[in-house]
Amino acid sequence: MKSKKQIDSSTGKAACLARNFDTKNISLEMSSNMVAYEQRTSILTSEGLYDTIKVVDVAKDQEVNCTAKFGNKAITANSELSEEPEEPGTEKACNIMDASLQADTKVEKANMLSVAVLGLRVLLAKSIAFNTLMSIKLFLF
Repeated sequence: MKSKKQIDSSTGKAACLARNFDTKNISLEMSSNMVAYEQRTSILTSEGLYDTIKVVDVAKDQEVNCTAKFGNKAITANSELSEEPEEPGTEKACNIMDASLQADTKVEKANMLSVAVLGLRVLLAKSIAFNTLMSIKLFLF
């Protein structure tokens, strides 16, 4: 991904984002050596997969190569940092993996189901408590 705003007239930021990897050992390499931010360890997501990011400073109109290395595989993506204004609502990005859309809907359904089951358990516990209190009241009075 490239920044729209530039630090000064000749440099900007570029980010390399690796999403939904099944291995924790992901190494991101970028063509620029001026590292602004790099995660030390990959982040574990709710789907049981890993995400990581690296941000570098790049010169204007410089081509940015991003390589994700894991195991014996390497995936490369590239992008250019340009001055051209982007249309509203559009975004230029170099996506390494793009399987998150289907996973997001599955997570939402699982969360909804979990909340529904929790609500039913609370309702059951309330009804048991109420029945117990009414039974005690019946036997004592």
